[in-house]
Amino acid sequence: MLNDFKNILKKPILLLSMLAIATIPAIYTTIFLGSMWDPYDSKDQLIIDVVNEDEGSEMDGEEINLGEDLEEELADNDEFKWRFSDMEEATEDLGRGEIYGVVKIPADASEKAARLLEDDAANIEMEIQTNPGYNFLGSVMGTSAGNAIEEEVSLSITEIYTETLVGNLSDVKDNNEELLDALNDMKSGVGELLDGNESLASGLEELDTGTNQSAQQLADGNQQVTDGLRDMNQQVQGLSGQVPQQMAGQLQAFSQGIDELIAGNESVQDGIEQVGPGVSDGTAQLADGNNQMKEGLEELDSGLDEMIGEVEDGLEEFDGLSLTDENAGFISDPIEVTETEVTDIENYGQTFAPFIIAVSLFLGCIAFSVLYPINRQKFNYRNAWTMTVSKTLLMVVHAVISTGILFLVLKFGFELTIAEPGMFYLITLLWTLAALAVIVVLVAVLGNVGKFIAIVLLILQLSSSAGTFPIQTAGNLYQTIHPYLPMSYAVTAMREVIFDFEAVLTTQSTISYLSIIIAVAIILFIAINLLKFKYQKFEDVTREMSRIEY
Repeated sequence: MLNDFKNILKKPILLLSMLAIATIPAIYTTIFLGSMWDPYDSKDQLIIDVVNEDEGSEMDGEEINLGEDLEEELADNDEFKWRFSDMEEATEDLGRGEIYGVVKIPADASEKAARLLEDDAANIEMEIQTNPGYNFLGSVMGTSAGNAIEEEVSLSITEIYTETLVGNLSDVKDNNEELLDALNDMKSGVGELLDGNESLASGLEELDTGTNQSAQQLADGNQQVTDGLRDMNQQVQGLSGQVPQQMAGQLQAFSQGIDELIAGNESVQDGIEQVGPGVSDGTAQLADGNNQMKEGLEELDSGLDEMIGEVEDGLEEFDGLSLTDENAGFISDPIEVTETEVTDIENYGQTFAPFIIAVSLFLGCIAFSVLYPINRQKFNYRNAWTMTVSKTLLMVVHAVISTGILFLVLKFGFELTIAEPGMFYLITLLWTLAALAVIVVLVAVLGNVGKFIAIVLLILQLSSSAGTFPIQTAGNLYQTIHPYLPMSYAVTAMREVIFDFEAVLTTQSTISYLSIIIAVAIILFIAINLLKFKYQKFEDVTREMSRIEY
């Protein structure tokens, strides 16, 4: 039952060759996976050229230069290896593959940014160049670098305008508060003038009764009213540049009304100085003038109430608003994304490992079929059963050794974190046994043609097992055969036990599917061996197909 083992032990070269073949999966995985274990951690070695031609501009009296601001930002950014150069040098280096992207900031970048609220506003035309023919993934990273710069410039422009608008709103709020205080002061002044007007009316009555002393007092009091109106008019004129556009007309009419009151009050003043005791007609005219002034003051008071109401309504719009630079920052960049991953991934190589492992083990099985004479003559075995058991045990031992070496390399060499190590080893062992059993059956019947078919099976599974890109991105043919190929199950199951999640193709279904493949292949292998012992011609044909002519 151990004929194949005895044969190997008698031939040291064959023994060494078989041991070497068992290390092929580990060697393949080490070299291939090691080259791509963590490429994104080395992005800082990729050179991205930034060609800054921005000439700067002026906005709201302040100098702005988006290109210089970007250079300062990138000086502290170590995501890529940023290099500042001219367009000629950058284009030449990109063509040679020395750099992986060129980002050009145009000369009019800041100028266009300053005119975004004008009639001739236009987009800033940034330019991103890559060389996908030299290295496609490198060009993808170069494009992502350019997009990151575009987002940074856009954010800078948004921050400039947002801070300006928020600052203007804050100024409007402050001006309205100052205007409200001034209008309230003027209203108090009008109230005092009305009180003075009433005192003047009482004085005119006394003057009519012949009190000379009252005439001088009235003249002094009336002059104070006139002075108060002049002060008020100066306040109104001082507010002309602070009020909203819709209130400018009201303020102008208000100023004209005060001018009329001043003129009327000066007429009253002249009348007081001219009239004497007992002059009833003069005092009557002065009383009429005083009444007109009272009506004018009351109109002013009503107008002030209306203006105060409008300003207060305007200020209510600012209630609850915080107009600070911090708020401007939130407006320009309002979204904070929280990214949650359902699996814990340490690096790119860890996600790629299941596919590389599955391929390497299949390659090891093909190498086994090439090196070891699967179609040894039947006279080396007592019967079909001993032939089957001997070769099956040899396959099992090869699978255990090759998967064991690979597991040790992954666990201690790459320090691959595996959520379920035992289940991971079981899946790799079943996958190796399934691949080896299928290949042995093909070679046992078809010889070298069977080896060719095994290679074709590997190629089909490489393209249809979703080892690199999602299967939905593949063609219809590959999506159709994906659910039926064993490597699809093996790759998915390894991902599940490494990262601890459950996919559509579950680990349990993978174990069942691979076990069925192994069982069917062994049954077929038994049948093939029985045919070889029963029909000599059948064995001769299989051995002839396995022969290599030199």
